[in-house]
Amino acid sequence: MSGLLRSALPLASSESTKLFTARATWILGAVTILGTWPMAWTNAASAVGIAPDDPRLFSAEPIPLEFQGFDMAGFGYVLVVALAALWAGSEYGSGKQIRTTVLATPQRLRVFLMKTLLLAGTVAAIAFLTMWGTLVITHAAGETGVDPWGLTPAIWANLGGVTIAWTLTALIAFAVGALARTAILPLIIVVPLVIGVGDFLAAFWVGAKYLPVAAGAALYSDPATGIHLDPLTGGLIQAAWAVVLLTAAAISFVRRDL
Repeated sequence: MSGLLRSALPLASSESTKLFTARATWILGAVTILGTWPMAWTNAASAVGIAPDDPRLFSAEPIPLEFQGFDMAGFGYVLVVALAALWAGSEYGSGKQIRTTVLATPQRLRVFLMKTLLLAGTVAAIAFLTMWGTLVITHAAGETGVDPWGLTPAIWANLGGVTIAWTLTALIAFAVGALARTAILPLIIVVPLVIGVGDFLAAFWVGAKYLPVAAGAALYSDPATGIHLDPLTGGLIQAAWAVVLLTAAAISFVRRDL
């Protein structure tokens, strides 16, 4: 076990260096966090003093406290998908850096797993920080009656759900990019689902509820709307999408010529 750990440390170091010295990682992470927070403040502050069923609001149906603020998830969602896509396709550019990576670590499965774990950890951290700050701002600026520094257990559960949903979606985008060996395909396929196409389809076609992003949205969305599956089912379906696509991508990475 210790030998396995020692052999993994150089790989973890090299892959971490690639991920965290890339300007795109820091730019996308910073824009995700610092772009979402001001929008959350504006959105929450603008609703102060307006009745929850006022028709001037985007939704005249009052939003339960435990789901307020989660409508801000869409902006950063797109950016973490972009990060995952770039992480999948960056080494397949004109320089073919992936060949150097595999020469340094011939065990391709280890390389793929390390890339997957690093991406998952990075996106989970970005997602949690982004949405935690968003919820604190929402309840502080919106004067909802919830202590912004002492969120309720239901809100914490939804925060965990949105963190899982972002992370699984990023892994799905990474898997698609690894299969295609380019960042373009996951952007074409996954981004439309993130920006609302999946939810739009789910409103009138029950099968769309099982698309990965729509399924993941069940982890932090109000089930009373009837648009999404129940949280457990949605989470399991999105996880299944991620496992299947990552398995296919791992097999392709191990077996295909570079």
